[in-house]
Parts: sequence; C-alpha cells; structure tokens
Amino acid sequence: MDFFKRYGAIGPSQQQSPSETIQRLADRVETSTLLEDKKAAVLGLKGLSREYRKETGEAALLPLLKLLKEDNDDQNLLKAILETLITLCTRDSPRGETPNVGATTSDVASQFSQTILDDGDDVISTMLELLGDADFYVRYNTVQLLGTLHLHSGEELQKRVLVSPMGVGRLVDLLSDQRDIIRNEGIQLLIAMTETNADIQKIVAFENAFDRLLGIVDEEGGVRGNIVVQDCLQLLHNLLNYNVSNQNFFRETSGVQRLPNLLITDPSQTAAGRNGLPDADADDEIEWTVQHARNMLVVLDVIRMLIQPGNTNTVSNQTAMQQCGTIPPLLQLALAYEAPSSVRSQALYAIGDIIRSHEANQNLFQRILITTAPEGDADSDAKPIPEPAIVIVIRLAVGKRPQGVAVNEYYIVRAAAAHLVQAYVGGNPDAQLALAATLTPPGDAGSASEPETHQSAGSLIVSVLLDWRETGSEDVWRVWYASMLLSTILRDHIECKEQALKITIGDIAQGEEPFPLLNELMSQARQAAQSESDARLSLAIFTLVCVWLVDFPRGVSTLLDESSNVAFLVEQINGSSGVNALVQGAAAFLFGLVYQFDLEPETPMSRENLYPILSKRVGADQLLIRVQRLRDSKEFQYAVGLASGTHSNAYGGIPIEVYFDNVFTDVFKKHYEGFRVAVRLGPGEAMANPNYAYLQGGMAGYAGSVGSNSAPGTPSLAGAASISRAASPAATLTTSTSAPGATSVYGPHPTEHMVAQSEFDALNDKLADQSSQIEALKHELEAAKSGSKIDLNDTSEQLAQEREMRARAEAESATYAAEVNVLRQELSNMQTQSLEETLADDSTGAVKLTELESQLSELKIKSEQDSSNWNTLRDELQKKLANAEKQVVKAAAAGRNTNKKKEQQQATVIESLKRDLKAKDDEISKLNLLVEELNEKVKAVDGVEELKEKIAGLEKEQEDLLVYLADQDQQSKEYRDMLRKHGEDIPLSDDDDE
Repeated sequence: MDFFKRYGAIGPSQQQSPSETIQRLADRVETSTLLEDKKAAVLGLKGLSREYRKETGEAALLPLLKLLKEDNDDQNLLKAILETLITLCTRDSPRGETPNVGATTSDVASQFSQTILDDGDDVISTMLELLGDADFYVRYNTVQLLGTLHLHSGEELQKRVLVSPMGVGRLVDLLSDQRDIIRNEGIQLLIAMTETNADIQKIVAFENAFDRLLGIVDEEGGVRGNIVVQDCLQLLHNLLNYNVSNQNFFRETSGVQRLPNLLITDPSQTAAGRNGLPDADADDEIEWTVQHARNMLVVLDVIRMLIQPGNTNTVSNQTAMQQCGTIPPLLQLALAYEAPSSVRSQALYAIGDIIRSHEANQNLFQRILITTAPEGDADSDAKPIPEPAIVIVIRLAVGKRPQGVAVNEYYIVRAAAAHLVQAYVGGNPDAQLALAATLTPPGDAGSASEPETHQSAGSLIVSVLLDWRETGSEDVWRVWYASMLLSTILRDHIECKEQALKITIGDIAQGEEPFPLLNELMSQARQAAQSESDARLSLAIFTLVCVWLVDFPRGVSTLLDESSNVAFLVEQINGSSGVNALVQGAAAFLFGLVYQFDLEPETPMSRENLYPILSKRVGADQLLIRVQRLRDSKEFQYAVGLASGTHSNAYGGIPIEVYFDNVFTDVFKKHYEGFRVAVRLGPGEAMANPNYAYLQGGMAGYAGSVGSNSAPGTPSLAGAASISRAASPAATLTTSTSAPGATSVYGPHPTEHMVAQSEFDALNDKLADQSSQIEALKHELEAAKSGSKIDLNDTSEQLAQEREMRARAEAESATYAAEVNVLRQELSNMQTQSLEETLADDSTGAVKLTELESQLSELKIKSEQDSSNWNTLRDELQKKLANAEKQVVKAAAAGRNTNKKKEQQQATVIESLKRDLKAKDDEISKLNLLVEELNEKVKAVDGVEELKEKIAGLEKEQEDLLVYLADQDQQSKEYRDMLRKHGEDIPLSDDDDE
C-alpha cells in the first residue's frame, strides 16, 4: 500500500482502489505542468499497466498519446511512454492478470491499437519521426511499437506510413543502423510490411534496399550465417515476389550477378567426385547446420521466383543468370552429397527453371562436363572421367540411393532431377534425339551389378526398367522415374521412337533370340502383375508403352508381333478381382491405342482381327468405363494438377497420390476424345469416317500422305474427303476391300447410282424453289392489294392462278431438260463400259459401237433442240406473265372489273385452267415415275443387245416427248386465244402466225 499512499496522498485510515489510482495518475499526465510530475505519473502508469492493462488503457491511453505528440524532447519520458504503449498493445497476457477481466487480452490489445491508429492528430507520423532519434531506447521502442501495431491492423498502419512523406525512408534507414538490435527489429518490421503491399515494396526497393540487404548478408557470413541472414534474404524475396518493376530494378542494378556468390560451397565435397556415394574417409566434410540449410533454401527460392514460367521477365532473368555463371555453383550444390536433400532438390529445380524453354541455356548445359573420380581405390592411377552433366543428373533420378539416406528423403532429389531432364529436353528435339541415341541394351544379363558410371544415360534407364525385381524392391521410384524419363525422350518424336524400337534384348552370339525392347517391357509388366508387386511398377510400364505407341503404327505392329500381349491386356481389363483399378484403366487405354493406331499395311494383327476382341471379349462400353474410372480417379487428377516434373513437396516426403507422371497425363488429355470415338468405330467405319483424320491426331498424314513411293498396301484415307462431299445422305458410300470372286468391274458402278440419285434430289430441290418463288409472288400481290382502295379480289386470284400456271410450266420445262441431261450422262457411261467389254469379246464390236455412237449423236442433237425450245418457251412465258401482270394492274386501277358477266367468265376460265394444271401435275408425277423407271432400267442394262433395246425405248420415249411438246404448244395457243377473248392484250407469237 506504500505505492498508493505515495501517489494517492491518502491517510492511514483510507485505502484507494487501483482504478482510482490509475485515474489520478492519468489526470496528472494530462494536467501537470512540471516535466518531473509528468514523468513520475507515466512511470506509475507503466508499473500498473502490467497487471491492470484494461483500466490503464481506458483511463490513460489518450493522455499518453497527447503527451507523446507534445512533449517529445525528453528521452527518458519518451522511453516510458513508448514502453507503456507497447505493454497496452501487446497480445500476450502479462503475468498476474486477474481472471475476472471482462474482455480477453487479445481483444483489449486490439482495441487499444485501433485507438492509436484512429488518432485524429496522426500519432503514427510522430512515431516515424522518432525513428530518426539518436537515442537507442527511443528508436528501439518505436520500432517495437510499430511492429506491435502491425500485428493488429497491418493494412491500416501501411496506409498511414504511405501518406507520411518520409515514412518508408525512415524504415529503410533502420537497415543502416550500426546497432544490430535496432537493425534486426527494422528488418522484421519491413518483412511484415512488404509481404503483400506492392507500393511499399517499390519504395523500399528504390531506397537502395537491395544493396543494403546483400551487404548485411556478407557481413554476417553469407548463407552460412545466423538467422539475420535468413531475415535479410526473406525481405529480399518479399521485395521481388510478384513485382515486375522491382525485378527489373534488381537485374539492372547487378543484383542477379551477386546471387552466385551466395551459392558457393566447397567444390571438392560433391557427389560427382565419389560416384554419388559418401566417402567414409573424408575428414573435411562441410557441416550443414539447420540454419545454413534454411538460408540456402531462401536463396534458391529467390532464384526460382525470378524465373517463374509465364513471367514477362523470365527470359531476361534466365539470360542474366546464365551470363553471371549461376548454373555451375547450382550444379555443385545439387551434387553435394552432404547437403540436405531439400537443398539438393531445390538446386536441381532451379537449374531446370533456368534452362527451361531457353535454347542458349540448354546448349550451355549440354556442354557442361563434370569430372568424376574412377570407382575403386582412391590411390589408383586411373584418370578422372569427364561426363556430361545430363548423364549425372539422370543418374541421380534413376541411380542407386546413397547409403544412409531414406527412400522418402531421397525421393525429392529424384523428382527434382527428373524435372531438370524434362526442362532440358522440352522444346529441344535435338536433345531428345541425342539421348535416344544412348538407348542401348545392357551389356549382359546381370546389368544390375554393372557399375552405373560405366553406363550411358540411355543404357542406365533401360537396365533399371528391365531389372525391376531388384531395383523395384530396393526403391520402386527408380523404376517409376526411369519410365518417366524414357517417356520424356520418346514423346512426340518419331525418330526417337524408331531408335528405341531398334533395341533388342538377347545375345545372338550365345544363341539367344533377339527380342524387341517394347515386347520385353510388356513381358516385364506381365511378370509384375503376376508377382502382385507395387501397382506403380505396372503403371510405369503401361504408361511408358502408351506414350511410345501414340502416333506410331510401326510400334503397334511390333507389339502385335507377340500375340500374348493382346491376351495379357484383355486379361487385365476383364479382371474382376485382384487387379488394381488404375492398372485396369491404363491397360484399357493401351489396348484402345493399339486398336486406334493399328495402321501398318503389314501388321501381324489387322484392325479387322482386333475388332472382334474389342467388341466381344472386352466390349467398347466396358473399355471406356475402365478408362473413365482412371480419368476420374484422385490419383490421375492429382497428377494433372502438378507442374511439369514436380512430383514432390520439394522439402521432403512422398505424396501418397503419386501414381502417374505429367508426360502420360498430357498425352492422355490430348488423345482422350479421339480415343473415345475410335474404339466405337469398326475397322471399315474408322477409315471411312470423315472425322477420322482429325481423331487420329495427325495420323492421317502417316497413312495417306505417303504418295506414289509408298509401299504396296499402304492404307489411304483419300476416300474420306470425297465421301464428305456427298450431296445427300443417300449418297453415302461405304469403303470395302475387294476379295477373290468379287463382281466384275463392268457392272453398274455404285458411284453412277450416287450421281444419278444426287441429281434427282437436286431436281426436286429446284421444284421446291419454284414453289417458294410462287408463294413469294403471292405475298407481294397481297401486299399490293392491301395498299389499294379498289377491290381486287377476283382479279388478284386470277393473276395468281395465271402466275402459278406459268411457273409450273417453267418448272416442267426445267425438269424435262434435267431428265434429258441425266439420260445423256447415263448413255455416255454405258457407252464407255460397252466399248471395253465388246473390244475384249470380239472384233465386231467396233461396228456395233459405231452404230450406237451415231444413234447417240442424233439423240443428243434432238435433246439439245428440245432444250433450246423449252428455254425459248420459258422466256416467252416469263415476258407474257410480266405483261399480264401489268395489264391486270391497269385494269384494276381503271375499275374495269365491275362487269359481273365478265367476272363469271373469268371465273369459269380460271376453273378450267385449274383443272388443266391439275392434269399437268399428274402428268409431271407420271414423268417422275418414268424417270425413276428409266434409272432402274439403266442399272439393269448389261451387254450390247440390252443397250440397243434401251436406246430404242429411249427413242420412242423421245418421240412421245416431242408429241407431248406439240400438244403443249397447241394448248398454249388456245390459252392465248381465250385470254384475248376476255380482253387481254397479248401480242402474236410465231405459233399464232402459223
């Protein structure tokens, strides 16, 4: 109670509560004029704020803020005020807090922090000015108070700092403070404020923060330094992350050139120097502490962030990193066996990002040689062997795991090495071909025991795939990544696939029969399925073969050389129990690809032979269901969502969902739709389908673009284009293969029927067009009638009937002309066929043919004359129709339709014309039937005698047509006379003159 007696001036019989004491002290802070009184009151509030935070803040916060802004010359007073404010705004519960406080500590601290930020006189500006104070405690406590406020309301504080003229500059000046504690607190504050605010990022960067931060890193010992180095690198990362202008500024101010110095480690301690295995006799190993690893990971994150895919500055940053020599230290770091696996994997990822889609960097990486010490005694006289860097990287991906390193830990190194290989090969077909050239079979059956350093990159991949029993039991991911890398080499490169197809297993000198690598892989998949091993082994081989066979019919033919392969795939697809659903889906997709791309002319098992297996033993629906289940599985979807080559979390551990690589998923997505359609088409339907060329994903060129130099039997898709041009569904043509005993080619060809049918359909279309034109004229007449004040009902009806009569006559004439042309074409075709047949039978065919030609010439002349006459008649009728319309309009305007008797006569004439037109419609129908009968008769013609009879019949029908034309002329003359009697002014024609 001595404390309350001292500041409360109370007597021995009185006791003041803490709230009353805090209120009295707050009043003294606000009203006292002496500096010592204010300082004593602030110190009292500081002591009480630890146990009575809420009461102190409610009573004294505003007076303290006012005092901070007005009396800030005394450093001791400022120190006390700042320490009190820090206590009020700190979230951690102070020791001794009473449990009966109404609000939680966090809520109270947030409330007081918000009060400070909402201060109308902007106390934040005062705090930023205090950062320039030389006193250690004032500056240190100000930085701490700003950091505490940022924890509560970071965005609000950032806005206040931005509006202050020198706010950000004062914060950056903390980086140059010689007192490490203040500098470190300033770094922490800048890290928090630059995490998401791009404006603050830009201002801090242009305040020369990059140079200051890298200078601090050098002072603290580089990446092997303490946590301050990690903080500086983290702030550097924040300034560059998602900020294009800062990245440009960093590159232009030679910041990229300083990154390689942060990566340097002892080059003698590399996995390359000891074949990837630790050296137990080494005494000078570099010790990697936890902090060292963390610092290095941040540096690697900065490098990868600068070259993210899709960034506008990626290419420029890749070029800058290559020019300043970033790749060699990264390689040394990636191959340092003593480094943590997380660091090695990130270094490999960084190299892959630097060379991805950058031709110059890929070429540089291709030329890098790494000298490896020979295996065996270190004192031997064997010279070091230089090897390409890509070979050592592939060895990291599929080689043996270093002793003492767990499978899960080393997995991330394999994933990163595979990513680097894909980055090197991506968009670089020359690199693909170079790696494919190294694909050689292992030297002997015991390739698993052969030293890995004695094998080429391709040979190592092949040996790991073939010795899956040993390698898979040790580390299944060796086989999985070997399959992935071989898929990467073969993907979308026919020459690489051809090169791999030449690989055979078996030594002829020892009496072994050569066996293609492709079929050997299928045999290995069969053994893996029977041994009930990890499903990833079977999936690795199935997905590899799928990538191999896409767009590669020759590979499909090689796979079908071994008949047991098809039986094995069917067994896997139809398996009801004991077969993994993912393996079933991969086998189904592979079988569908075999059927889809079985396009080789000399294939051991044609599509016709595969189709019964697909449709009956497997079933197209069952096949698609298996593939659909694969596509919808969470394992497949997980692989689809991964970036190229990224199959780990990069810092350790194996994702349990990893079953498929990105190469297979890309191929699957590209060909899935075509695959679905192809497996539902029969062998003949697939070749005749107009869309099949598209569904093949480019394979139409393989099958149909060989040209005149193609081998006999090469399938052609040329028919598909012609079929797609058919005029109607009736013209569809089904492609079939001629078999022994097929009908003679001299019989009626289906194409002739297709052409005749299409012309007949076109004729019907013309008739329909004429009808539509008549309807349009009717609508025009109705519109004209509605605009007139005179009643034109009867006259309009008469005009419409006359117009319809003339239109029908015109359509009829066009029909006759088309029929004549069809008959002429059919006779011409039969003439050609008859010529070939009669010349083969006897020499007298020439005479008969001459007679037929003369008859045909006469028929053509008559047909042309008839066609000309009909054209003339049509023109005349059109002119007469136009004149008649003009006369009707004039008559309607003059009111000459008032005579009832004349109207009755016109009605009688119109009825008569209707009956005549109906009779003509019947005749046209009969003529249509006659055309159909003629078509049927043309098809039945076989031989010269039948041709003669046909020609005679056609001549008779031609005479009937001429007679019919004469009758039509007579009727037209009678119609004109009738129209003249009714008062129509119709000029005389040549027929009337006669």
